[in-house]
Order: sequence, then C-alpha cells, then structure tokens
Amino acid sequence: MCFSLSTIKFLLNIIRLYRKLKIKYFILKNYIIYIVMSILNYKDAKGKPAALIAMTSLNRNEFEKLCIYFCDAWNAKIESEGRDPSGCGRKPRLTTMEDKLFFIL
Repeated sequence: MCFSLSTIKFLLNIIRLYRKLKIKYFILKNYIIYIVMSILNYKDAKGKPAALIAMTSLNRNEFEKLCIYFCDAWNAKIESEGRDPSGCGRKPRLTTMEDKLFFIL
C-alpha cells in the first residue's frame, strides 16, 4: 500500500493529538486508526480538561452550569409525558444527568 505525503502527515497529526489528549488508540496494518473509547462518562472526562473541551466544546464550569438547566428540562419532560417512575421497563445505561448530557453533547 502506498500513501501520499499528505495522508501520512494527517495520520501523524492525529496520533500527536491522541497522545496529547491521552486517548488510547491502536493502528492496524492498513493504517486504520481505532480509538479505544476509554472515556465514556463525565466522571472520567472531568479530570482531563483538554479531553472534555475536545469532546463537548465546554470547560468543566460551563458543563456543570449547563447540567443544572438540562436536569430541570429533563425532569419537566419526564413529568409532562406522565411516565411512571416505578421501575418498569429497561434500566437506563446512562444513570446520571451528567452522563446523559455528556452523551448528547
């Protein structure tokens, strides 16, 4: 396989960015970069400011302020739908409001 110089430079820049953000990755023989999604929740991302900004475009303070409004809007939507919070149905995989907002962003 032969790659152009611009493709190689692009791949090297991506690898540098992943190393800077401390995101785990691995490369296969055909130079496909797979990212190991080790940061999937807000609890892990809030300790890494650069990764949080890269994933949400918000810093920690902005995210936490937005989460307050998101929580109010979420609860209002649930109440307006008339859902029964008794526990019927599948349990949510995103358990905290921070994780729900993090996933949406």
